[in-house]
Amino acid sequence: MGFIRKRIIRPIIILGAIIVPIVLFAQGSFSFTLGESDGDYTNVMREGVEDGTSRVVDIAMLGAHDAFSHKITPDSAIDPGEPDDSLLRNGTLQKFADGVFVRLSKAQKSGAEKLFASGVRYFDVRLSYFEGEWYTKHGLISDKLANYLDELISILNENPGEFIIFDMQHVYFPDTINFSDLFDFLSTYEYEGTSLTDFINYDPLSLELRDLTYDTVTDAGTKAGVVMLAKTAASASLPFHYNRGNGDTAIINIRSLWHNTSDTTTLLNGIRAEYEYLNSTVIFEDILRVNQAQKTGALTSTDVWDTVFGWSLLDLANNSNAQLVEEIEFGQWLTVMPIFMVDFADSTKGDFNTLANEAMIVYNKTL
Repeated sequence: MGFIRKRIIRPIIILGAIIVPIVLFAQGSFSFTLGESDGDYTNVMREGVEDGTSRVVDIAMLGAHDAFSHKITPDSAIDPGEPDDSLLRNGTLQKFADGVFVRLSKAQKSGAEKLFASGVRYFDVRLSYFEGEWYTKHGLISDKLANYLDELISILNENPGEFIIFDMQHVYFPDTINFSDLFDFLSTYEYEGTSLTDFINYDPLSLELRDLTYDTVTDAGTKAGVVMLAKTAASASLPFHYNRGNGDTAIINIRSLWHNTSDTTTLLNGIRAEYEYLNSTVIFEDILRVNQAQKTGALTSTDVWDTVFGWSLLDLANNSNAQLVEEIEFGQWLTVMPIFMVDFADSTKGDFNTLANEAMIVYNKTL
């Protein structure tokens, strides 16, 4: 009897030990990250920028990758901008591995107001026109853009002297919608009588990004400011933004190199190589320069194991951010890549959020 029990029960235990983690990985949508930062950096620009002639392209700031993705859940719809061959559109995977999709889509743990209070001033924005409204997204739909605008407008109204960069990096339009419709929404949607474009205190059509200073953006520190970027040319009918382009030439207004890895060593090597390159040339010195320091979850490459054991974008970032801010070169990176962009931007592990913001305040005082 004991022999039979061992022959039957032991394989069941072993099988369970294999199946349970697989099921958990496939369907679990939670992360193991701790809470967000309780630090208050609502005045991070006012504390750091002492010279009002400091150029916006030179000011150090914390950036939030996929800034408005914190409302993604297993019930979130697939972004209509996802290509037909996307893994997200695989019906079988969607049914059995929805937790994986959530964990590799949700890049931030907090909304716009909390990110702002945690020092984030560069917002990487992804948008789709979906079911008759503008939504934020990252693979999956997160929330209505209007809800994030409410938070941003409210906190900008309360903090004159601060400014944000609102970078619309990816936008999906159905056939009948275009950038004119998007900017019409941004300029007419109001919260407490104010729209996001009301914080543009200068004329992007007559002032190049390289000449934009802290005083110009904030009206000498008396107002909050916004700098917008989008992948379309500015014009008399679209007068609110700078053309972001793809960052390949000095004519375009931003360089943001994606390292596309979940491996820490590869990410560090990529950041260091980008630093060396930018430090040896002047062709990008008049545009925004972003240190893309976030990891990328991958299920179809050699990074798959780092992704699996990293569990989620939030967990990957929680560990990676703490390591990056401790690197001896961190301060040097700011000299050529002033925007430090990460997932889980308000992470507290290793005092990341505090150390990053304090380093940027110190750096901006030197400008």
